[in-house]
Amino acid sequence: MPKKGRKSKGAVPPPKCKAILLCDQTIIEAGTGKISVIGIFEGFAVPQTPGVIRPFTVYLHLTDGIADHEYEISVELHDLKNDNVIARATGPKIRWGDRLSRLNLLIPVPPLKVEHAGVYDLVVLANKQEIDRQQFQVVIPAKPETKEEGEGND
Repeated sequence: MPKKGRKSKGAVPPPKCKAILLCDQTIIEAGTGKISVIGIFEGFAVPQTPGVIRPFTVYLHLTDGIADHEYEISVELHDLKNDNVIARATGPKIRWGDRLSRLNLLIPVPPLKVEHAGVYDLVVLANKQEIDRQQFQVVIPAKPETKEEGEGND
């Protein structure tokens, strides 16, 4: 029987997620390696449902990984209404540097079919263990009302 307060051997604590950004595009500068995050958003507009959301990139800023351990970082999109995972995108396996290092990771997500408007979760996983999540919405924009011909011409 394991003693209280002790962690089980072999379980590597996951890194911490300090930022999750959904964005249209990212640019990595060749000389400096700096990342430009372009078009940050919190949801998608689709003309109807079922519909398809456009491709996007998930920018993650991770800290506090265990030195010299390998992590597989992935994201899942959860349909909260139907309680299921509708997509999964996996980034590259990474080997963490020292404990104080930070990591910026970009994970592309392809176009994706959604069944309904509403709230969804983007869940960040490290070695299949949840480390953070962020909600986003899918909306159907209201169509502008048009005047019928002859209306308003009294």
